[in-house]
Formats: sequence, structure tokens, C-alpha cells
Amino acid sequence: MDNNILNVEQAVEFLGVSEKTLIKLLREEHIPARKIGREWRFSKEALIKWLSSGDSRNYVNNAESYQISADEFGKYKQLLDDICSNISSLKNNNNIKLILKGLDKDINIPEDASLRMSYKQKRDIEKLEFKIYWPQRKEYKIDANQK
Repeated sequence: MDNNILNVEQAVEFLGVSEKTLIKLLREEHIPARKIGREWRFSKEALIKWLSSGDSRNYVNNAESYQISADEFGKYKQLLDDICSNISSLKNNNNIKLILKGLDKDINIPEDASLRMSYKQKRDIEKLEFKIYWPQRKEYKIDANQK
């Protein structure tokens, strides 16, 4: 095999990470690779360029540069009642600061938004998620580096 083209095992050794980490990078970080048949192949040159283009100072998780969350625990019927109560309060005032007390500024849900409902299994957790989302607006942007 050409020394400039690596398989998974060689890429793991070249990057100095575990195979599990490499698989995570393939899923989440847009690491340069090509799947040929059932096997992944990596260019050493592309991996070096990818590494050199990163900036750890700006890294939070490119998918989520800012996050406020609130966890509640209890029986599922009570949790569903809590969801309904929170949604009901947003019907009258679309400011999510009403339900996320840790948020330090007013953020209003726009009229046009999308709802995604999903069931996921990840590691040892099952999740039922309800997400309301919309394109980010400049006037509401929060700088994660100032948080």
C-alpha cells in the first residue's frame, strides 16, 4: 500500500488516537476520508492540512457554540405535564428566557420555526427529544467566548 494512503489502523497510529476517537471524528468533525467499499482510507497530506486548519481557541463544538439547558427529573407523566406547562407559557410570550432561567438575555422564538421529534439511542441512554429550531439571527447571537 502507498505510504501516503492510510487505512483505519494506520490513521489511528498516525494521529495518535484510539479507533473509537477516529470513528467519532469521522461522524462529527468532517475529517478528510473516503470510504472505498467497506473500508475507510485517509490521505496523510489531507490529515495534516485538516489538523493545521483547526483552531482550539474557537472550539466549543462547532455544532453548538452556546448552550443553556435545564434538566428535570421525575416520573414521565409529571415530566410531560411540565413540558405542557412550559409550552403553554410560551404561547402567550415567545421569550424562551421564561423557561430557561440561566439565559442572560431575552430571546424570542420567531413566527416561522420547525419542530423535530426524535427518538435516539446513544451509549447507554435512550432519548425522546422535541426540538423547535430556526435559522440563527444576528441580533440574538451570543458570543460563546464571552460567556
